[in-house]
Amino acid sequence: MKFRSTSQSGQVGLVVLLIMTGMLTIGMSLATRTTQEAFLSGKESDSARVFNAAEQGVEQALSSDLDFPGESISGTVEDLDGIDVEYTINKINNLETRLFEGISVGVDVTGAGDGDFLQIDWSHDTDCLTDIASIIASVYYDGAGITQARYYPLGGCDRSDGFDLGGVIDENGYKRRYNLPLLAGDFLVRIKPVYNDTHVKISSSDFTMSAQYYSVRSEATSENSNEARIVEVNRSLSSAPSIFDYAIYSGNSLTK
Repeated sequence: MKFRSTSQSGQVGLVVLLIMTGMLTIGMSLATRTTQEAFLSGKESDSARVFNAAEQGVEQALSSDLDFPGESISGTVEDLDGIDVEYTINKINNLETRLFEGISVGVDVTGAGDGDFLQIDWSHDTDCLTDIASIIASVYYDGAGITQARYYPLGGCDRSDGFDLGGVIDENGYKRRYNLPLLAGDFLVRIKPVYNDTHVKISSSDFTMSAQYYSVRSEATSENSNEARIVEVNRSLSSAPSIFDYAIYSGNSLTK
């Protein structure tokens, strides 16, 4: 009887030991998982704070005076707890963007003279069956103290609509080009795609174009975690809505 009791006690002790080992393993697993979740939660929270700080840098940059000398300026955002924010604003003299059909973009051509040209590249498509966009270019100029406009319909494909066909190119992804003639006194060109959306690139090698839009880059870095976030945005020049392309302009008054 004594031998049997000792054997049973040993089996009970082994079972208890296995149960305790299992519980310890489960406890350690839960503790590890909890620690990992807490770490990831803290990292996500810190990442969100850094991203928000980078956006704050963009907001401060866009609210600053953009009429600055030179090609770029830099700045910082102060009073952010443990986060360093630096932003840079660059002037971009050429305009490259994607335009939706019927939506105009303005190009500042102040400083152009007689015989200068504005190079308009557009469309990444080559096949006219894909309905390559055409362009309507409106050139505004000062005519004896009165603002006037002249218009250039530029065709991407021959649609028998009276548009002047652009030249066929294959440069930097663009397939159509038109060199728009400018005159002294021209100060604004509005570009509007018709028939389809299109990518456009507008530049000139004849005169120095002023800033057409501003590129803002804001970088925020956490001092504690080295977490970094970068936000980049572009701000175009102020421009009248596309509906004003259909309005009648009068320097003084309208006469019926």
